[in-house]
Amino acid sequence: MTRALLVCPEPLGHRQPAGIGIRFIEMAKVLLTDGHDVTLLSRDAGSVSGCRVDAITPENLQRYSREAGVAIVQGHVANELFAHGAVIPTVVDLYDPFIVENLNYFPSRGAEVFNHDHATLIQSLLRGDLFLCASEAQRLFYLGALLATGRVNPIAFESDPNLDALLRIAPFGVAQAPANGSTSESHHVLDVLFGGIYDWYDPILAIEAIAIARASLPDMTLTFTTHPNPSLTPQGKLAEAMRVVKQKGFDFVRFEPWVPYEERGAFFARFGAALMTFPRSIETELSMRTRVYDYIWGGLPIVTSSAPGTDELLTRYGAGIVIHSDSPGDFAAALMRVMRGEHAGMREGARRFVDDHQWSRALQPLVDFVRAPRIDPTKEAFAATLHLPERSPSFLDRIKRRMGGSF
Repeated sequence: MTRALLVCPEPLGHRQPAGIGIRFIEMAKVLLTDGHDVTLLSRDAGSVSGCRVDAITPENLQRYSREAGVAIVQGHVANELFAHGAVIPTVVDLYDPFIVENLNYFPSRGAEVFNHDHATLIQSLLRGDLFLCASEAQRLFYLGALLATGRVNPIAFESDPNLDALLRIAPFGVAQAPANGSTSESHHVLDVLFGGIYDWYDPILAIEAIAIARASLPDMTLTFTTHPNPSLTPQGKLAEAMRVVKQKGFDFVRFEPWVPYEERGAFFARFGAALMTFPRSIETELSMRTRVYDYIWGGLPIVTSSAPGTDELLTRYGAGIVIHSDSPGDFAAALMRVMRGEHAGMREGARRFVDDHQWSRALQPLVDFVRAPRIDPTKEAFAATLHLPERSPSFLDRIKRRMGGSF
């Protein structure tokens, strides 16, 4: 038995976790089932059954890390763990490539976001002992980053040519199939679920596709969900979608609150299909779409823009239709095929997907490490030194300097 400290960057108390929160909850469950003692820290000390929980503070990070045999952390909160926690074996979860996703925020937020993301990622790569990623594409991406920071080095390679002791693939997972089964098995529904809007999605394309499809299926609707942690995620695309809906008077588009994690099965049962629209970029090459897993788990046929990871899953399990264009007419045609019953085979594919992607299987690399945690003895042998680029003082910086930094 190992005492494991999980440090989750998202609040959990509202019971509406997004992808990262879901992953930490399921990590805790898997480790508890394997017989470990689990402490879970989050921004709001949200409770998770079976875990000791508390808020993320410098004092708590110091206290609980001293008691733990291993830490698991993700994202920017790693800076706080490394600043205040004890030096213990640490797993850094890299499944969410935040530094790539957040490139979308430069026009609205400037260089500050990237500089913070870059410094966070580099420090995490220097300090972690095991790294988890979600796909083979991510593995190659992070191996390059680990090489640049000196973590892929001759000593590590000599003892472990595949570098499995350094970086492992641990994709997203799903629970057992929901008790209510697939929506398609129970009744014919013309409601389409998009889900949350992040700034790397294209909600306007989705709205236009539904508008076209309604010419043939006038009862079709589209539902977006608002993010449970808006202060953590810029809401530019959501605001744009709301503005377009209001301007055009599209009463078939709905904006609903994010659903509590335990209730999402019943929520998915309201819909006949799921829709995902986004432009191709390096983000689509690397990201693991949490909602793809959830939608297949919930029995929803998916119509989606093309992205390598998503394409592979939907093709292998026959669980959806991939659109290789940005034409709203193409998405509308695919949705009409789904709604008219041309997706019977997707139900069996969804069942196979659920069997193959149980959390206990997806997180086995984490379980292996927690059973025998260790500090990587090679991590300082060739470690790179972090040098942040100099930046010119901003207008606000110059005002502060003139006023003596009084605000």
